This record gives sequence, structure tokens and C-alpha cells, in this order.
Amino acid sequence: MVAGMTPTTVNEQFVAAINNAGYHAEIAGGGMHTEGEMVDKLQALTKLVGPGRGITLNCIYISPQQWGFQFPALLRMRNEGFPIAGLCIGGGVPSLDQALEIINSLRAAGIRHVSFKPSTAETIRHVVRVARASRGFPIVLQWTGGRGGGHHSFEDFHQPILETYATIRSCNNIALVAGSGFGDAEGTLPYVTGDWSIAYGRAPMPFDGILLGSRVMVAQEAGTSPAAKQLIVDTAGLLDSEWNRTYDGAHNGVTTITSEYGEMNHVIATRGAMFIREMYDTVLNQPREKHEKLLLANKDKIISRLNNDYMRPWFGRKTDGRVVDLEEMTYTEVIGRAVELMYIQHQRQWTHESQRTIVIEFVERCECRMSRHVLGAPITVMLGDIDPSEYADLVSNVYPEAATTTLLSEDAEFFKMLCKRRGQKSPMFVVDLGKDFGLLIQKDSIWPSENLDAVVDQDPQRVGIQQGPVAAQYSTVVDEPVKTILDDIYHKHIAALKERLYGGDESSIPVVEYLGADPVAVDLPGSVTVHYSETERVFVLPENTDQLPDTEVWLQAVAGPRKSWLQAWLTAPVILQGTKYAENKIRRLLQPRPGRTVSISMIDSIPQILEVFGADGLLEFKLEYSDGVITQSVFQPAVDRVATLRQRFAYTPATPLTPIAYLEENDVECIRRFIAVTWVDNSDEATKFQEVTDPNVILHSNGITITKNHIRAFCQSIGNYSQCYTYRLDGELFAPLDFFIIAGSPNILQFLYSTVVGDGQLAIVHLTNTVEITADAHLPRVGDKLHTAVKLGGIINQASGKVVTILGTSSVCGKIIATT
Repeated sequence: MVAGMTPTTVNEQFVAAINNAGYHAEIAGGGMHTEGEMVDKLQALTKLVGPGRGITLNCIYISPQQWGFQFPALLRMRNEGFPIAGLCIGGGVPSLDQALEIINSLRAAGIRHVSFKPSTAETIRHVVRVARASRGFPIVLQWTGGRGGGHHSFEDFHQPILETYATIRSCNNIALVAGSGFGDAEGTLPYVTGDWSIAYGRAPMPFDGILLGSRVMVAQEAGTSPAAKQLIVDTAGLLDSEWNRTYDGAHNGVTTITSEYGEMNHVIATRGAMFIREMYDTVLNQPREKHEKLLLANKDKIISRLNNDYMRPWFGRKTDGRVVDLEEMTYTEVIGRAVELMYIQHQRQWTHESQRTIVIEFVERCECRMSRHVLGAPITVMLGDIDPSEYADLVSNVYPEAATTTLLSEDAEFFKMLCKRRGQKSPMFVVDLGKDFGLLIQKDSIWPSENLDAVVDQDPQRVGIQQGPVAAQYSTVVDEPVKTILDDIYHKHIAALKERLYGGDESSIPVVEYLGADPVAVDLPGSVTVHYSETERVFVLPENTDQLPDTEVWLQAVAGPRKSWLQAWLTAPVILQGTKYAENKIRRLLQPRPGRTVSISMIDSIPQILEVFGADGLLEFKLEYSDGVITQSVFQPAVDRVATLRQRFAYTPATPLTPIAYLEENDVECIRRFIAVTWVDNSDEATKFQEVTDPNVILHSNGITITKNHIRAFCQSIGNYSQCYTYRLDGELFAPLDFFIIAGSPNILQFLYSTVVGDGQLAIVHLTNTVEITADAHLPRVGDKLHTAVKLGGIINQASGKVVTILGTSSVCGKIIATT
């Protein structure tokens, strides 16, 4: 797998390339600064990944701001059907209570697994405690130790695993993944076979997977800038026994700095990285209240280093090139300098849209300060018609004083506030040497390695480039396809394991139907009658509800003792619909009901046809399998026919996460007609379904004469047990207000199931209804002939779906008595 790492796997196209090559990859949330950015990224990734492949988000738990919006948004997107399969929690392991709360939320949303990245032997044990308390929820334990690129622990890679391996393996819902310092098949194979631990006098301790990060930063699809890729390739790196030398300085092109989160970070030893290291060694390791004094004492030297070596130069500069403080600049000099540092002229785009907002808001401030009378439109209206490089000239032409007036102190503070505002991309400059200096120079400091055009002189030596000190030695070629990099390791592993375990004889390798949990052996209660033969399995359920088997036990029994398309369908929590996840309704259709009979026909022990008969002996449901296609038929008796809904599904064992998928040719019209026959043609009123194509049409009913049975049946169905609707001394029974809706329901359904409202009828939900009695009208009573007229009130598209409003009137003897 490829780990989530900012900025490399923030790139959804790179993540999709890894995913579609057949490998697991995490999209990094560290580069998503707003919920909107996150939603856009995951929507784009959903369109790029192949069907049946899940998405896993890597979220930085140590960042409350990002975790605060990313975790809820992830749950919501999964509930909306996006193929969110997992969450990786980086930057710390939550407490036991918090971790279990997170896992319960993931389970409820249908997310399949969670990853933790412990940093010590003790946090490994903490993850095991979480796993044991999680009721079997799948957990991936990613272990990287201290040699991993980017953020890492201080631990030796091997010793903590030697201490905790038995504890980890005592918990069967943990998958153990090794990462850091890897880059080829030879170096990773011992961790797959477990041979690495033999050198320590232990039994083999195999890992379940291998994690790569630094190695793929030079891949063709990676967004790393070409010059940054070349720097990585030119870096010699260190041996496993040498990696901790980077804490003392630069060694073989790699060093260690302190990140914005206060964590140690392995990076290429660029001039920019060495400047950050120097700042931490001399200033930022001191108490925060001392920072400003220390910075000002070395102001000239620090500004010189910023301008010569770092990605964020000093902002203050006069038009003639002199270095100054912000307060010494004029209003137009600030505007021009801001555009120079935040607008990439040759790309004709801002480094981020939020940085255009900074400039626009300062121009507005400038206009408020300079204008002495009300002009026509504000000057910002004109900015949209010119190149940003002309903003300062436009302002000086309209307000000449702006070119000669230096900033008032409150306007200087206003500009600093704009630059430090939360929820936006950090500007590519340093505006002052205040108490926030450490945060400003480090915040969001890795992304420029993927966009050197946003850096002064496009110099890769100014930027931070994360890289593992050991893994750096394996990157020797720029722009190798990521599939080639990963396939080389994978296929060499396969060849080595085939030779080691099977003597090179491929025919002796066991074959499985698909990768997934093995069928569970279950015992049905004695109340269920079971008949077995070589060609058929028959289950007869008892007629007494209290004697029905547990649903999960029942479905496992029906699925059978071996992996098959039926086993996959009955155990899959979701079905793939396009690129999104949909509810697996087969589990509800097959749940145990009194008197049901389930018959399964088999060939060579593989189910071919499954039929479900009701207690009355009528066929209710049928599944047929042939050449990877499953045909599902649902039968519903109507007045003069049996309505049939047929849908086709693909069985794809190669994608075990979603082994069942809707076929695109499933006919929306077939679904609509099935429901129409069931609910309209099958109603008490003799109404045949007719397609509604005119949204302005009014549908009139033939009328329904109310009887006592109508009222009693309706009240029973809605749980209304009021005596006034079942018995009156005077013998005159009235119907509840809701009865008006029932009287008009055939025509209401005609609208809902017609093409005029689009598709989605299988997921329809009744939200609300309102009934108003007209003046001097009485409630409908037994003997009244009730006529209804309904029309379409409106269709509103919302995030949760389409909201359809139906309006209607009810009348008796030609007089309207209620509106709905």
C-alpha cells in the first residue's frame, strides 16, 4: 500500500493511479483546508477510481481544526453512498473511549476499517486494547518507527515489534503493516516471510502488508515538481543503522526538522530545511514569549536568510528594491508586492483562490481610506477586467495618494490579520517577526514542493521535501510509472513465495473463490425443516413467529458452507451502483418469515437458482445465476396479474469489497412500472396506471364510497385506536382527517411513479402531509362518496434528494370539504 502523505497523496489523480493499478492508497487530508475542498477531492477521486475500489482518507488527529470538519464530512459522504471504505488516523492514537466512539461511528456509517499509526511499544499495546474492545472491527496497525519520511517516532523500527508481536497476534482483527525505509522487493520480502526476526534469535514474525511512501514521490504520476524529484534521486540516503544521525544535522542529503505540529520530520537537506533547523536551534526552541526579542536581535540576518534561502521571503520591500517593514510601504506597494508573491504570472492563476481574496479585501480597505466622496461602482468591480499585475497601477490612477501614503498602523495590522486568517492557504511570505513567526514560516510548508512556480526563482532548494532517510537510497529514476514501481516489488514477492512455498509449481497453489471471510458453520433451530441432496437444499420455516431463527444465522445457512456468488451476496453489506455504494436489499428480502420455503438448486455444489415461496405457496422471489450474471426477480400479486420486477447484477469476485454490482442496463422504467402496478393498479379503486407527462395536469378520481370497513381498516393500519372511529351510539361513523390522503392516493402515486418526477422511486420516503377542512364542512363519514383532484405542487432538488409536493382537494356532492 501507499501511505497518506501531504502533499503527495492529496493529489486525487495520483491516488487513483495507485488504486487502479491494484494497490491500496490513502488520500491525505492534510492538504484539505476546508470541507468544500475535501468534498471536491473525494468526489473527483470517486470518478477516477475503478468500480468496486474503496477510498480511504488519512486524517491528522493532532490537528483539531482539520479533524473537526473532516471526520463528520467523511461519515456524511459515506451515508450519501460515496465509496468510503476506511479511515487512517495519523498524528496520534486517540484514547480508548475516543477511539471506540470513532469506531462506532464508522461502523454505523458502513465504513469497513480504521488504521492507527502508533509510535512506541506502549501505543502499540494501546491499539491492541482498542482492537479487543471494538467488537471485531477491522483495524490496520501501521508501524513505521523512527526512520519513516515525514512525521515519525524516535523508536528503532524492530525492537518495539519484537516486544509486542505476540500481543498483536493475539487479536485477530488486527492487520499488521510494515512501513519506512523500504523501496525494493529484496528489502521488503523478509518482512512478508517473517525472516527479519530470525536475526534477533526469534521465530519468524511476518507482517500482513508493506507500506511505501517516500519511494513513490518520484513516480511519473506524483505531483512532486520535476526539480524536487531530481533532488530526491540525487540524495544518497542512509543505511538502517545510520538514520538517527539526521537528528544532529544533514547527512547524505537528509536531515530532521521540527514541523508546525511540533513533531520531528525527516526531509531532504535543502537550504530551506537547514534554515528552519537553524531557527529551531536558536529561537523557536525557547519559550514563546522570548521569540520576538530573539528574532528582532537578529532581524537583518533572518530577513536575509528568508530572502535568499527560504520559500517564504520577507514581505516588506519598496518599489526600488529596498528591504523595509510593512509599515514603511505605501498602499500600492503592498498591493503590488502581494500580487507578486501570490499570483503566478506565467500560469495566469493565483496560488490559491483564498489569496486573491486577501488582495481584494485590502484593495477595498485602501479605497475606504483614500476616497473622499462616493464614486460610482467600487474599484474592486474593475479588478475583474484586468490582469492582477495591474491592480496597483489601477489603484494609483484612481487614488494617486495611495502611491505616496504609507500604511496607517491599523491598516498594517489589518493586512497582517488577513494573512493569518484561518481557513485559507497560508501566503508565501513572512510579514513580521512577531510571536507567530514559528507558525507562519512552517504552516502548510510542504505543498510548494509540488508547485515550484509559486516559489521565488522556482528554486527547489528553498522548499521542504519530505523523505525517509533510509528509503531515499531506492529512488534512482525520475518519472517511473507508479504501477511499474509497485508491480516490480509485488511480482518479485510472488515469484519468491511461489518458489519458497510451492517449489515453483503454480498448479499446487490453492484456488479460492474470492478473498474474504470464510463461511461460518451455523446450526438452525429444530423448528426449521431442512432437506439436503446433491442437487437441492430446501428450508421450510415455522409458521410461529417466536420459532423463527436469528436473521444472521438464517442468512448464513441459506448462503451455504462454501464461497459462492450467493455467499458473497448475502454477506456483502453494500452493492456497487455505478461508482457509489447502495444498500444490499437482498438481506431484507430473504429475512426469515413465518411459513416461508426457500429452495436452492445446485450444480456441482454451486447454487444456480434460489426460489422463495410464501406461506400461501406463491412464488415471491427468485435468483438465477449464469456466467457471472445474477438475475433477481420479485413477484407481487396484483388485482388481475402478477407484477414482476427483474434486475440484473454482476458477480465480480475480483473486487471482494463489492462483489455484487448493479448492471447499467437495469431499466428505470421497469422499476417504475412494477411499483405502479403494485400500488396503483392494486388499489381498491379501479384505477389503471397512466403515465403523467404534463406537470400541469390535474388528476380526478372516480370517487370512493366510504364504508365502515374502510375506516376500521385504515385506523388499524395507522395505529389509530380512537373509539370514535370504530363505534358511535348514533351509528354515524366519521373518518380521520388522514383518510383524505388515502382517497387521493391512486392519483398521487400516478404522479410519483411517472417520468414527470424522474427516477428514484425505490427509495421514496413520505415526509409530511397537511389537511385543512374548509369552512362549514364536515368530516367524511360512512356513506359519503368522496371525490379527489390532485396536481403537482413542485419539485425541489436538495442535498438529501428530490422533494416532491402534491396538492389536492376532496369533495362530497360537488362541494370541496378539504384541501391537502
